[in-house]
Amino acid sequence: MQRSDACRAGTVPSVTSGYLAIDLGPSRLAAGILDPDGAVVVRDRVATPGRNVWPATKQLVSRVMAANPTDVVPASCGVTCPGPIERGTGAMKPVGMPIWHDFPIRRELQQLTELSVEIDTAGRGLALAELWCGEAAERTPSEQHFATLSLGDLVDGGLVVNGRLAQGLTGNLGQFGHLIVEPDGVECECGARGCLEAYAGARGIESSTGRELRRTPPAIVERTGIMTARACASIAAMLDIADIVIGGIVPSVFGERYFDALAAELDQRSRLTHLADLRVRSVGVRRIGPLLTAAAIARAADAAREAQPAEPAPSPDAQ
Repeated sequence: MQRSDACRAGTVPSVTSGYLAIDLGPSRLAAGILDPDGAVVVRDRVATPGRNVWPATKQLVSRVMAANPTDVVPASCGVTCPGPIERGTGAMKPVGMPIWHDFPIRRELQQLTELSVEIDTAGRGLALAELWCGEAAERTPSEQHFATLSLGDLVDGGLVVNGRLAQGLTGNLGQFGHLIVEPDGVECECGARGCLEAYAGARGIESSTGRELRRTPPAIVERTGIMTARACASIAAMLDIADIVIGGIVPSVFGERYFDALAAELDQRSRLTHLADLRVRSVGVRRIGPLLTAAAIARAADAAREAQPAEPAPSPDAQ
C-alpha cells in the first residue's frame, strides 16, 4: 500500500472530492484514490488470481478505501477493463478471459463503494486521460483530433474527434488490437490470425518468447515496433488523423529501440499526401498510468452528468 508524501507527513488540508480508480487486467488488479488534479494519493495492487477474481477485487478495493486519506474523498469511480463491454448491463466479455464474461461488474462495484461507477476500456480511458492531463489538454476542442493505442497485457485504443471520445455503434469503438498487421500470421486469442494484439500485447509477446517482457530479445522489440507502425498507418488512413498517442507497459519497457523501429516502418507505410505530418508519440513527460486512465473515465462521466440540462419544475397548471 502506498500513500502520498503529504499523507505520510500527517498534513490534513480541507476535504476535496477525488476519484476511486480501478484497473482490472489479465495479470494485475490495481486500485487507488486520486485527487482532482490526477495525483495518486493512495494505491494498491495484486496479481490477478486464476480463479475467484471478484473476491480478490472486492478485498483490494475495500482495502484501498479503508486507507483513504481524509482530505480526498472519492465522489465517483472509474474502471478500466478489457473489452468488449456490454453498456446496458455494465458487464464485459474480454477475449481470453471467460471468468469475467457477463459478470455485472458495474452493479457489484456500485453496491460495494456506494459510488457512481463508469466502466471503459484502457485505450478509450487513455484518450480521456490525454484530454485531461496530456498534450491534447493544451489545445482547443476543435484541435483535439487523435487516436490512442494502449499496449498493455492486451491492446486497445480510442478515437477523439473535436474533443469528444467517439463511441461507435455499441460504445466499443477502438478495438484496434484486432487490426490485421500480418496476414496469415500468428493466431490471436480472438481466433483470427495476424492481429496486432498477438504481436504488441505483453501477453502475446511473452507467449512468443517464453520470457518476461523486460527480457524480450531486441529482434522481437523491433518487430513489435514494426507491427505497431502498420496498425498506426491503417488507423491514420481510415480515420483521417495526424496524431496517435501510445501508452502502456510495452512501450514503457521497450523504449527507444521500439520507437525507432516504429518510426522507420511508419515512414514506409504512410505515404498518402494528407498524412505527411502524421505523428506517433508516447504519452509524454507525465506518464499516464492505469489509475490515471481509470480516474479519467470517472471524471468524464461526472462532466457529462453536470452538462445535462436540469429537468424543468412542473408548472402549477400541471399539478
